[in-house]
Amino acid sequence: MSREETRQGYLGEQVRRRLDNSSTKSITPTLPTKMSIEINNSCNHECYFCQNPTMTRKRRVMDDDMVLRLIREGAEEGISEVSFYSGGEPFLNKRLAAYVAEASACGYDYIYLSSNGGKAVTPRLMPVLEAGLNSMKFSINAGNRETYKLVHGLDEFDDVIANVERVAAYRKNHNPDLKLFVTFVETALNQSTFEELKDRVGGLVDEVVAYPFVVIGTPLVRRTDEKSGDRPFISYDSTNRKEDWNVQRLRLPCYQLWNYLNVTVEGYLSACCSDYNNDLLVANLNETTLMGAWHSPEFQGFRQRHIDRKVQGTLCEGCIMQKERPYTPLTLQVDNVAEHVIPEKME
Repeated sequence: MSREETRQGYLGEQVRRRLDNSSTKSITPTLPTKMSIEINNSCNHECYFCQNPTMTRKRRVMDDDMVLRLIREGAEEGISEVSFYSGGEPFLNKRLAAYVAEASACGYDYIYLSSNGGKAVTPRLMPVLEAGLNSMKFSINAGNRETYKLVHGLDEFDDVIANVERVAAYRKNHNPDLKLFVTFVETALNQSTFEELKDRVGGLVDEVVAYPFVVIGTPLVRRTDEKSGDRPFISYDSTNRKEDWNVQRLRLPCYQLWNYLNVTVEGYLSACCSDYNNDLLVANLNETTLMGAWHSPEFQGFRQRHIDRKVQGTLCEGCIMQKERPYTPLTLQVDNVAEHVIPEKME
């Protein structure tokens, strides 16, 4: 089965629906059906294609009252899908099971999350499933232990596979409607192991899907700390811009400004799900409602810039071009308004 054929199922349809920018005309669109709540922005893994390891934001969990308010307000506004992840590992928030239970009680149709599935997940896995989770996606970006350590920065391949098996067994015995997926971010360094991964877990889950690598949002910067050692570095030049999903992800106006409701761990609304350093903040939910944030003057103005294709000087310029470009945060960000200059790649 080709990489494209792996995308013909449920996950592929969800991705295609969210990449659709055919309705990006109004600067005051209706609320999307999906809300993503970043209940934690830390991660216990250090994948070489991810911006989290070099994120400059303070690492923390979301305030409990804010999470509960968002869940309840979203349900009242007719949002039907809620996820509890964005830039971090959701299981690092010890209240995850309680949030899933609250979303279930509020009547959400689809409660889901994505996880690396490592050792930190194991003790909290069953309570989260039992709380009413509808779907779980494991991010497993290698098909064997050696490559996994290279990609993820930790030797937890066997632990992750064991957790996939646990969820599969739980589903079989207790909740046959639970959706279970595995995704694989494909790069030149791991692509040869994709078939190994499919052989290992394909019989346990609904789908194993390969995602093409692309730098979305915050630029990737080379890691210079001692822990990085000889681990590889990939960036814009590793992107296949001709790949169909990437063609759609890198066009203007960006689908995210109409199809995604991204709430950061601090309680801001960001225009991008991969805004790791809060450079695209458009509203403060500590001061307004979800609808107020979605229709804020800042968000309306930024949508218009995307419609007019005038994103120069913003984080979006480098993302769309897949090149290193200097940028300035949107004006809502008050504690970090200096121009960001992307460091040149070190050879």
